[in-house]
Amino acid sequence: SSNSLRELYDTRRVVGEFFAFSDPQNVVLSPNFTYGLNYIISSLFDSEDHIITSITEHNSVLRPLYQLESYGASLDFLDIDENYNIKTEDLEKYLKKNTKGVVITAASNVSGKITNLKEVNEFTKKHNLILVVDGAQISGCTAFSLEEYENIIFAFTGHKSLHGPQGTGGFIVKGDFDFKQVFSGGSGFDSFSKAQPHHLPELFEPGTENVHSFMGLKAAILELEKDTSFYNTLLENTKLLHDGLREIKDIVIYSPWENKNTPIVSFNIKGIDAHEIGEILWDEYEICSRIGSHCAPLFHQRVGTKETGIVRLSLSSYNTKEEVLKAIDAVKEIANTYK
Repeated sequence: SSNSLRELYDTRRVVGEFFAFSDPQNVVLSPNFTYGLNYIISSLFDSEDHIITSITEHNSVLRPLYQLESYGASLDFLDIDENYNIKTEDLEKYLKKNTKGVVITAASNVSGKITNLKEVNEFTKKHNLILVVDGAQISGCTAFSLEEYENIIFAFTGHKSLHGPQGTGGFIVKGDFDFKQVFSGGSGFDSFSKAQPHHLPELFEPGTENVHSFMGLKAAILELEKDTSFYNTLLENTKLLHDGLREIKDIVIYSPWENKNTPIVSFNIKGIDAHEIGEILWDEYEICSRIGSHCAPLFHQRVGTKETGIVRLSLSSYNTKEEVLKAIDAVKEIANTYK
């Protein structure tokens, strides 16, 4: 068990350092990203609180917040502008006497637009609020440094762009927070206490950890760190994909390019169902896409795609320029053929 503890400590160190954070004990490892987010929300917020979030959130954020709302908490949702950017400038507008914090995504998993987290953090610092960031969409595909933020809890997942095993995730705690116990059980420490040890990471890690999977996450991050030029390559390939798709007739793009996006492009072709596009891409071109509502219901309601869904192409640091060009050609052929 001391070997396991050593491995987990080392995983915390590697995860923390990847996000420019140097206190391994404040890197909490959870069974997956969603568990981590539920822990945070259940621990820090209660029925009297008001929380600000956004319409671009994934259900991993929305459902725990709706559950809190059903107990009496109140929620406000930041809207998006015509370029799909979250209107962080509206934060002051939603501030109430009982506002406790902001829970917000670092980037939309549908539009790929990156949230202006600096502005959000300025707001939370000014009003002494909690900032909880859903970092699942940027971890491992967009450089992110916790050195630039204060009093923030940054949740991450291992299985997306960090290339770790499924069922790995957690959150990094930077700052002072008044956590209360959520789950409890064995921890290997303070065995005679009736409560879960009230320090990190044990407070949020009851029971046996998935050690071998976290060793896999550590190995994946160390591999990624060998050559971080992939951040630029990803950005170039995403722009190439975006610019190529934009030229296709009857295409609607939900990822308008500015200067930086996460490596996804979401689109529809007028007159063709998103599910049909996805099936043709796989059956005829062996190109993987994600189709449907992407667990982001409020985004779809806002842009009018609740019924049709959206097609999303996601790039990894292993994708090549040639693959991107093939994907553009495939979508072009579909747009021209299946009307």
